[in-house]
Amino acid sequence: MLIEFVNHSSFIIEHKGTRIMCDPWLEGSVFNNGWSLLSPTLFSYTDFENIDYIWFSHEHPDHFFPPNLKKIPLEFRAGITILFQYTKDKRVADWCRKQGFKEVIELYPNRWQHIKADLNVLCEHFDEGDSWICFRTDTQTFLNTNDCGITNKNQALKIKNKTGKIDLLLTQFSYAYWAGNPEQRGYRKQVAEDKLGWMKLQCDAFEPKYVIPIASYIYFSHAENEYLNDEINTAGKTYEFIKANTTVTPVVLYNGETFETDKPHDSRSSIERYAKDLALVRQKNVYEETKPIAQAQLQSEANTFLKGINKENSFYLKWNIKPSSVFVKDYNKSYTLSLSGFEPAQLAEDDCDVSITSENLSFCFLYPYGLDTTQINGRLRKPVKGNYSRFFNFFRINQLKSRGTDPNSLSYLFAAVSRKVLGKLGFYQP
Repeated sequence: MLIEFVNHSSFIIEHKGTRIMCDPWLEGSVFNNGWSLLSPTLFSYTDFENIDYIWFSHEHPDHFFPPNLKKIPLEFRAGITILFQYTKDKRVADWCRKQGFKEVIELYPNRWQHIKADLNVLCEHFDEGDSWICFRTDTQTFLNTNDCGITNKNQALKIKNKTGKIDLLLTQFSYAYWAGNPEQRGYRKQVAEDKLGWMKLQCDAFEPKYVIPIASYIYFSHAENEYLNDEINTAGKTYEFIKANTTVTPVVLYNGETFETDKPHDSRSSIERYAKDLALVRQKNVYEETKPIAQAQLQSEANTFLKGINKENSFYLKWNIKPSSVFVKDYNKSYTLSLSGFEPAQLAEDDCDVSITSENLSFCFLYPYGLDTTQINGRLRKPVKGNYSRFFNFFRINQLKSRGTDPNSLSYLFAAVSRKVLGKLGFYQP
């Protein structure tokens, strides 16, 4: 199998003339103007003429990005089959069917899907909407764990028991979410080190011959989150860590480069190109700016959001939602968010549960994935005196529903309570 790297999480697997593309995000900012691609994409929309399959790992826009997908010429879409994990809501699958793709194949757990000749794939849901995929031929097995948060050996071994021996691993290498407030640089450094530690865990557990770092070739591109770039793991740092701490051979691919196992590749050259791109970003020092929302509009959005929470959810679910204090940064005002309303308060920023701009708070009120997006783009602050979980709980309900989970069901409640009890007793580990 041949790998052609496209950008960030996107690459193409080619085997005996069949080309499967993973997670095409080619251009544009994502996560509410919070992320941008570190390096320019060389792959063009006309190049989709030579793509047979597209696989999406999950619904986040740096993996599944409709604005880019709509730019694929219709005549090329007609020749592309979509691969996606089976979900109850079928939202992604149904959207793709409406866009004129040749076919949508839903991938079920514990079921290898035959592609062509001796090429088969196995894709399974991991957690919070993420999924991994394994490509297997008669002679090689490549595993892409992407954004799957594999943080302990048991999680890795569960996957390995299904995939068998791994020849090549592709996985995330840096943090890609809120990692502390601006003054908490030491915390970010630890988060970055933890990411490398989890890479080592995967290398030790899966025992591949090669590992290709992916899924972190971005920079935080907004004025509110640009400070998060200070401790990101670079391609060079990751390469040196893997060489020094594992027996696996690291391979760094720049956009447009290809790799075939047991053939030489100049990772040092690729690393230098990424370093130049990052230096250019820092030199330009140009970031997206905040777009404030009128207070009357924000109040109306809050009222609509709270009306839905009160109307659509059971008593026992709402019982777990406690009032939260919110500091709206661009208003320089604090508010109390409760099931009774969104009301002005008299609290200092440091005493609130969250500090956030009106633009981001509006995004949380409007979209079920709003807070998930804001946590990933890092466009918020968590005051150390506050209790962020109180704010989080308001938005978790709709986030779960958007992923096909009904938090109002008795089965969900039983499972949640059981995990909590077993966790306190030391019998449960994610």
